[in-house]
Amino acid sequence: MRKSIIFLSIVMLTIAFSSAYAQENEEGRRFGNFCSSCHGTAGAAVSDAIPSIGGQHKDYLKNSMMDMKPMVVDGKEQTPKRYSTLMKIFLKGYSESEIEAMADWYSSRPWVPTSYPLNQDLVAKGKVSKHLETCVSCHAANGNNTSDAGIPRIGGQVPTYLYNSLLEYKNDKRMTERAEEMAIVKEISDEELKALAEYFSSLK
Repeated sequence: MRKSIIFLSIVMLTIAFSSAYAQENEEGRRFGNFCSSCHGTAGAAVSDAIPSIGGQHKDYLKNSMMDMKPMVVDGKEQTPKRYSTLMKIFLKGYSESEIEAMADWYSSRPWVPTSYPLNQDLVAKGKVSKHLETCVSCHAANGNNTSDAGIPRIGGQVPTYLYNSLLEYKNDKRMTERAEEMAIVKEISDEELKALAEYFSSLK
């Protein structure tokens, strides 16, 4: 009898937790509904310049959005750490808790590797790049470091977005908490950065 009560209690707690999680995700889906117009259904982007965010790591998604959200200090709007004209306007109207809800929902969606046609010559060059090991040391061999949710999943990400992101770090246009460790890209030519971006985009 006691075992039955314990089992029933565990079942009820599981149902309650699942219900609360589903509600939280539904809230995130509702807040992020507008995102699909650029990032695709459930965050699977179809453009080669706009990132896929479905299945991306939650901490990275939240941090990215907070970095693009204009903060107000002493009544003055500050320049975001990561500039984006559209995202700056969009995120302005969301609170941190609402942004976290969006990050939670999108991170729970399946990751869909890009289907955008890749330049196979560049993929081959990226595969043998002398700088590949440096990228792998943080992003993992498959471009998906699951041990650090603050590092973005780049395996299968759209190529032009990856390349532009590297250029932003190289040209001091993205001053996030990862900027210091990403300073390594300043030593890499634009051509090789493009090859590395194409290579990681080719990973599934």
